[in-house]
Amino acid sequence: MGGERRCLSLRQVKPGDSFHYIAEQALGEKSENGKVRFPGNPATSPTTQLVAAAVTCGFRLSENCGFQHTIEQTEKGPLRRIEWMIDGSSRAHFRTVKFGVEELEFTEFRSRYESDEWCQENPDHPITHLAWAFRAFSLFGDSVRKSKPCALIRKGNQTAIIHPDLPEDKKRKLLSFFK
Repeated sequence: MGGERRCLSLRQVKPGDSFHYIAEQALGEKSENGKVRFPGNPATSPTTQLVAAAVTCGFRLSENCGFQHTIEQTEKGPLRRIEWMIDGSSRAHFRTVKFGVEELEFTEFRSRYESDEWCQENPDHPITHLAWAFRAFSLFGDSVRKSKPCALIRKGNQTAIIHPDLPEDKKRKLLSFFK
């Protein structure tokens, strides 16, 4: 799969191994305090979600180097690379009313998983359920990350929850009930 890559690592691909290579990368940016920050979260990225869905359906990570997370210093700055390798001999197995018994290779699984059109046409297929679930989870996670915490104030048996975007006059009115 692709050109020959030589790498000094404790985990090596053996000659004859077959695998599907999936990677994503991001350049880091220095924050005001000098720390390097990378955009996105590899734990919740679409690439990681694809791999999680694939493993859920029966694919296996490559035994020797299924996952690598590296940071390299480049001319453009620090580069984070997340690499996944799916064992090329592993397959997903499905039993559905419409398709019967299916055995899929990773390329077909990925094609279906990433195709909105295919998912729309096959709403009852397990791949569609996984794709939509991960997309919903991603949107849910984005809204949680972007939300501002509310202030919870208790006095005796009274409780007030004050949203940070609430106008000052309404905040004062809520707090006036505690007197």
